[in-house]
Amino acid sequence: SNEDDDEEQPPGFDLFSIDKREPVDEFKLTLGDITIDLNGIRAKYPHLLQSTGMTLWEGSEKLCEYLCEHSEIVQGKTVVELGAGLGLCGIVAHKHGASRVILTDGDTDTLKNMRMNVSSNIGDNAGNDLLCKQLLWGKRVEEFREKWEPGGFDIVMGGDIAYAQESLEILFQTAMVLLSTKNGSTFMLSFVFRGGVTIENVADCAKKHSLEWVAPKNGNSEGVYVFRRGQ
Repeated sequence: SNEDDDEEQPPGFDLFSIDKREPVDEFKLTLGDITIDLNGIRAKYPHLLQSTGMTLWEGSEKLCEYLCEHSEIVQGKTVVELGAGLGLCGIVAHKHGASRVILTDGDTDTLKNMRMNVSSNIGDNAGNDLLCKQLLWGKRVEEFREKWEPGGFDIVMGGDIAYAQESLEILFQTAMVLLSTKNGSTFMLSFVFRGGVTIENVADCAKKHSLEWVAPKNGNSEGVYVFRRGQ
């Protein structure tokens, strides 16, 4: 849906601006019985690229694999993805039966490319069930929730977005505003060691925001970490 593209504003300074010299590829990704066509950068060395939102990150692939293996988590649920980049995880959640998925990113170029990826995989008939919208962490998040899912989302998810210690707290604050206050609402974070961020940092943030650590049982490796609102 492009009806409100004109409302989107480039951030004042853009950490994720697209370096026009980077090659953007078209490639297929097969996850279980789903094949996804993506437009983006699939680089062996993504840390050398300027454009994080246009790159297929390892953490996003891990989150997609997790969604394919545990599709019951998203079936019939409302889902919002933070830092959705190419849109891969949200497309997979939609294909696995989420009732509504909103993909977000802060960067306008990334959103344009994300909409192309949604269109090439879902067509233009998803209507309001799969939308790509601009969201900057910590900025007008309550307003965003009231507009798109006033009761809050059943699931907030992110693939490879916990890569800077200084943005971890604002990430969790944003997730908590978007997350439904119902027991069992879930924050799924695909964690890859980057930028000095540790599992302990993530666990401390989760605890501070009264989130219960559900999985994995032993938290010393990369992978998908699942936190839930407790009693």
